[in-house]
Amino acid sequence: RKAVGITVSSIKTEKKIKTWQPQDFNEEATTVWSFKNRGNWATHSGEYRGNWSPYIPRNVILKYSKPDDLVLDYFCGAGTTAVESKLLSRKCIAFDINEKAIELTRKNLNFEIPAHFCKKPIYEPEIFVGDACNLSFLSNNSIDLICAHPPYANIIQYTENKDGDLSYFDIEHFLKKWKKLHRKVLEY
Repeated sequence: RKAVGITVSSIKTEKKIKTWQPQDFNEEATTVWSFKNRGNWATHSGEYRGNWSPYIPRNVILKYSKPDDLVLDYFCGAGTTAVESKLLSRKCIAFDINEKAIELTRKNLNFEIPAHFCKKPIYEPEIFVGDACNLSFLSNNSIDLICAHPPYANIIQYTENKDGDLSYFDIEHFLKKWKKLHRKVLEY
């Protein structure tokens, strides 16, 4: 984290895309989800520590939204949800408190989807540095789905102790901040 500003195992500067979607994918039909592998289609990888498997946002987005809907991710990290939104023809607003994570997200979104793969509109996600606790830029009822993976309370730190980084809070303070954040989210 100190060397590159984000918590990564390694950064691949260029990712060769071998597949655009998971092979033999079936939308999850139960409340218990298990994936045999992490998922590495498009630009997904496990290099950003603590990120979630792309199978999770893919399932959530397919299950709870439709093409052209607007997905919000206020803990975007390496951009897993933003990549899936782009692949699945959803609009997306994704931001993170860590500017280096946003740089990595931009790299992960730097691809063109072949026309034969996606017959629906392709939306480039709106990506920027921002604080999850400040959603004042959103209009009421503007978000169709929130698909966000929160930081781990005081387990993996995502910045160099940047003010507002929830990953530095102990569990008690994390939960208080989390509750306050969700009260604000319900307004949108």
